[in-house]
Amino acid sequence: MEPLKKGELEIMELFWREGQALTHADICEQLKDASRNTIYLHLNHLLKKVMIQTGPSVRRGRTYGRTFTAAVSKEEYLAMQVIDEAQADNQTLQNVFAYFLRSDHITTETLDELEKRIQQRKKELDS
Repeated sequence: MEPLKKGELEIMELFWREGQALTHADICEQLKDASRNTIYLHLNHLLKKVMIQTGPSVRRGRTYGRTFTAAVSKEEYLAMQVIDEAQADNQTLQNVFAYFLRSDHITTETLDELEKRIQQRKKELDS
């Protein structure tokens, strides 16, 4: 998956922050610096990339408009970027994990959970 462009990422950050369906008008209100047409373009690109999905239409004033929701969480997007970079090179993936493990924010609780997930994945791969 190719990285999102700046405008697309701004819209995705809005979806992730709001955590609910948004209309084109809602997005325009939040992103005042972008033109309505530019936001439409970004939404169409995000739909093609399957980063967002359409939701039900809602009434806004005298008209109805479709809503959009994030189809991918922020965590999934970030993980996809790391995986894409490491596709041809396992060493890159190992180095990324090593970097995370050196973080001051790692707790024994987090390590225990990661260890469980690693063991589960090993079982799946051995099957």
